[in-house]
Amino acid sequence: MRDSGPHSTQAAGEAAWSEYQALTRAFPRAWKLGLNLAFYRCFAVPSIACVLMSTGRITGQPMVRAKATGAALFQLIEEGPDGEVSAQVLERLRRVHRELPVDKDAFVYVLGLFCVHPLRFMAAYGPRRPTAAEEESAHAFYTLVGHRLGIRPIPATYRELADAQDAYEQRFFRETPDGLALWAASRQIFAERLPGPFSGIGPLLAEALMGTAGPALSIPDRPRTTALAGRLLRRYLGRDGASP
Repeated sequence: MRDSGPHSTQAAGEAAWSEYQALTRAFPRAWKLGLNLAFYRCFAVPSIACVLMSTGRITGQPMVRAKATGAALFQLIEEGPDGEVSAQVLERLRRVHRELPVDKDAFVYVLGLFCVHPLRFMAAYGPRRPTAAEEESAHAFYTLVGHRLGIRPIPATYRELADAQDAYEQRFFRETPDGLALWAASRQIFAERLPGPFSGIGPLLAEALMGTAGPALSIPDRPRTTALAGRLLRRYLGRDGASP
């Protein structure tokens, strides 16, 4: 695996990830929904699900955990990984990571989840597909964050990182009691991200959007529901970022 070392310098990193920052600001609803769905994919990996289940935070307080994860990423994107407050966020994350009994490939996978899957979601359901430059900008941002957290090696391009994600999931996705419990506790959170008319079917929409993670989370294959979910989300997100 080639590591993308050049992005780890502060000057190069700031220039490289500015397009990603602009993208998340332009289409915040699509990005945040995609981020939620990306995190749920962790539940389909037995080793990661076991660690998450052992903390009790997701099953006990799923909304608190979701907001904490989102807040950390929002801070890093808005201020940049080298900002004063972001440095404190990264130090907290480093302390947490040191205590987790997972291997480096799992850390790279989770980092890649936050990079790749929100952009895939935006491409499928958002106002427009992210450009190749925006994808590489996202890769530059998460590479910089990963290096600050001591995560190496990281695939050298966005495409290589995306391919590594798919290969990891194909290898490890499997149904477990831990994964099912985490999913049961978290699926309702998706409803909190949707406007009133959609919130009542939030869990059903979440199920329809889990894609290849579905079998490992015991989600039935419902093509018609998936198609309907896609139409509803495209309608909702079609004006994401537009002025009221």
